[in-house]
Amino acid sequence: MAHIPPEVIDQVRMQADIVDVIQSYIPLKKLGRDFKACCPFHNEKTPSFVVNQQRQWYHCFGCGKHGNVITFVMERENVDFPNAVTILAHKYQIYIPEDTSWKERRRDGSAPQEPRINYKERLYMLHEKMQMWYAARLMENPSSPVAEYLKTRGLPPEIIAKFGIGASVDKWDAGMNYARREGFTEEELVTAGITIRTDDTPPKIYDRFRNRLMFPIWNEQGRVVGFSARTIEKDFKGAKYVNSPETPVFKKGRILYALHLARQEMGKKGFAILCEGQLDVIAMHRAGHTNTVAPQGTAFTEEQATMLKRYADGLYLAFDSDAAGTKAVFRAAELALPRGFALKVVRFPGGKDPDELLRNSGKEAIDEAVNGARDFFEFALSYLNEQNGTAPAGKAQTAGQLLQLISVLESDAAKAAYVGWLAEQMRLDQGALQHELSRVISKRNRESQYPRPKPEEQIVKPEPPRKDPEQLRYRKALFEMLDCILADEYAAEIVTREVQPDLLDSSDYSRAIDDVIQAKMLDEWEDAPARILERYGEQEIAGELSELLMREPPAEPLPKRYVHRTLKDCLKIINLCRLNQLIRQKTDEVRLLPPDSPRRGELARELLELSRRRACAYTSRNPLGPEPPPQPKPDDEPPAPPPVDF
Repeated sequence: MAHIPPEVIDQVRMQADIVDVIQSYIPLKKLGRDFKACCPFHNEKTPSFVVNQQRQWYHCFGCGKHGNVITFVMERENVDFPNAVTILAHKYQIYIPEDTSWKERRRDGSAPQEPRINYKERLYMLHEKMQMWYAARLMENPSSPVAEYLKTRGLPPEIIAKFGIGASVDKWDAGMNYARREGFTEEELVTAGITIRTDDTPPKIYDRFRNRLMFPIWNEQGRVVGFSARTIEKDFKGAKYVNSPETPVFKKGRILYALHLARQEMGKKGFAILCEGQLDVIAMHRAGHTNTVAPQGTAFTEEQATMLKRYADGLYLAFDSDAAGTKAVFRAAELALPRGFALKVVRFPGGKDPDELLRNSGKEAIDEAVNGARDFFEFALSYLNEQNGTAPAGKAQTAGQLLQLISVLESDAAKAAYVGWLAEQMRLDQGALQHELSRVISKRNRESQYPRPKPEEQIVKPEPPRKDPEQLRYRKALFEMLDCILADEYAAEIVTREVQPDLLDSSDYSRAIDDVIQAKMLDEWEDAPARILERYGEQEIAGELSELLMREPPAEPLPKRYVHRTLKDCLKIINLCRLNQLIRQKTDEVRLLPPDSPRRGELARELLELSRRRACAYTSRNPLGPEPPPQPKPDDEPPAPPPVDF
């Protein structure tokens, strides 16, 4: 994502009220001058999450999460800083210009051109314009084939409006001509998938969607990113559905249909319902189950499972009852179980889908199906018994298949519980099943460590490596330390005096800390923000650093105990992460050495010392020495965070 100008960040921070934003995710209760709620970042029964509207910050006394409106969106949506700013900018109708001054400056050295709208923002605007145009075409033609089809489906006007349903015109260029009149270019239309460009000479361009029922596809933030178009012709020989291709704003594997409408209800009910298509989702919402979503044009993916886990701990799989639907249940389970979902399976009577069941039997039938959802393993055992039979060979096959599924469970306690349950249900020895489970887990670990090479013709371009969670934790601690240093000079003094240089790595975050401390201690801060931003302008840290450097300093110095505790928690995390990194490096080195290498003994001693230091780091309560004495605190002073629980 392009660098976001500081003035836009400031505008977002000024307009985005933290109470307004947080209330769109969780209900807040007024308590004095503050607002309180159960923390959205951890499970709790007694509210400990406090939001201060005057100072625009939040703090949880349970888990220690704290920050401003932008950090809240980052944490809640699991996005980086630029994306969080973009989400808030869209909510408050703030356009983000693309910073192109570095590449648009004229040769004669004159001022750059006026900034233009970010290219992705243009694509979002195009999709939103087209959605409104398709909806208008449906409304102005109540006797059209699409309108008549919706009547047969029993969709009331309020549902049509809620889901933004529309109709495309039976012409080759109607949508294209409208978009051009609105100022969009041919290239933007092709990139967005609204039009198709042929390979002819000269190339021809025409509308992708013609004479179809149009379902807009939204992303997690509620922006239109694509369309799914269904034919309403009975004997149509082409594809029943035509979907938008993948674009810079539309990645099918990262989209869940109607998630922006369902996520709040997921949090309230504690579970999400996963269906197969748009009409099924709409039927479930009409029946009152507004926590329902569907994969978009693809099978359920890891990214989609991760997205759902942010909103709910339970997942109901409500796929069709045919062979393909059952296969989809098992495929989804393989992704959901490792993420700790409480997994259930919904079966609709007569093999009907939710849309058909609602039209024929009403809301009560859907309620009954959802309320009767079975635990996934109960469903799996019943299904596999039917498939494999109850003879000894069949029982062994069923047990093996279920153990494969149990082995991916996140919790060891859950694994043990389901092994005991399986032994009881199948009348098998629990010890034997536990032994077989250990063998399955060991085999999986070996295969993941030493994967089999693929045939040359099957080799695909590898995905970019995933960021190490511990490395992210380390970087976050560095970021919080930098935030504290910028807010208070006392923090800079502590870090200069107490922190050993070898504790920090050579990352941009660490170098930025050195730059800020040097400017603070040498009293050269007036021009320092501009110099630092210029140095890191093209780096990953740029957006976060810009937000910190442009932030207004506190009116009064932060309490020394607050600064001391914040730095103490950050240093503890940093120290543990560095020790874990060294232990992994030494362990990998041992694996590569021959058995008789004398270096093995040296490494063993080094690993022992590192393990001892790590144990001390876990138990250490005060890496910075004694805390400053307590001071009388004014009413608006931020609370000192509790010690980090490792």
